[in-house]
Amino acid sequence: MKIKMSWKSLTATAGVALMLIACNKENTGPTPEEEIIAAEDNQSIIDETEAVFTYNDELFGGLSSLRESAETGTDSVGNPGKRPLKADKCATVSRSESNGIITIVVDYGTAKQCEGRKVGGKMTIQIPVKPPRDASGLFTQNITYENFQRGPRIINGKHTINLALENGRVVTKEDFTETTITTEDGKTITFSSTKTRKEDAKGTPLNRADDEILVTGSTTATGSDGKTFKSTITKVLITKIACRGTGGIFPVSGTIEIERPDKPKTVVDYGDGTCDRTYTVTSDGKTITKSRK
Repeated sequence: MKIKMSWKSLTATAGVALMLIACNKENTGPTPEEEIIAAEDNQSIIDETEAVFTYNDELFGGLSSLRESAETGTDSVGNPGKRPLKADKCATVSRSESNGIITIVVDYGTAKQCEGRKVGGKMTIQIPVKPPRDASGLFTQNITYENFQRGPRIINGKHTINLALENGRVVTKEDFTETTITTEDGKTITFSSTKTRKEDAKGTPLNRADDEILVTGSTTATGSDGKTFKSTITKVLITKIACRGTGGIFPVSGTIEIERPDKPKTVVDYGDGTCDRTYTVTSDGKTITKSRK
């Protein structure tokens, strides 16, 4: 059977085909879901790296006190003449010393519920017995995480913390390498990152309650969807000590730019300083507000 088509019909058909091709080309850009995934994965990296840093800090009673290790007294695991370690009711904490290096292991064992949270795995910390008292090397800490968990996520990888002097002030420089985070739903985020953090005493050095933590740095990652991205802090992230009771360890201001290959930039904005655990994600002219539990 022969089908006859008029010139007008052919023209209309061609027009529809061209419109479909054009629509397909327009749709090659990122979907809102893709940009949200990158922003959420980056937030998971921030949440987990801040959580393990804070636990480490609390374990020693403050990283700045680590310059001296041979303090008088007894630590939480019964070692005399050592700086006290904070007790952890859910873990076995051990300390050994060899060749001028102190090794501390926090071992939760197999995953379990304890003290209202899920814990598991192991963190190994290595520090020098007594760093030199000069500006060239205040303190270095090398940490390895093996299925380490103190909440909904699991972290594996390597973490280096260095205390250094900048303009007469102690700052903390961090590197995460070969690190993975397993999220609550079993997805994996792989990343490397560098951070510099400074503490602003707000003119009241004896009152830490009003201090602010200022963080800069960048991250390269492969997200939970298997796609790569890079995030850069473009306006310093600020965490307030005063917010930890209500907002936890969460930025209250600052911005991050997230870049993905051949995609528009995504900007994450943490707001005006309010302890509300919310932030906005803007991409391709569209903005949504997100909140973190």
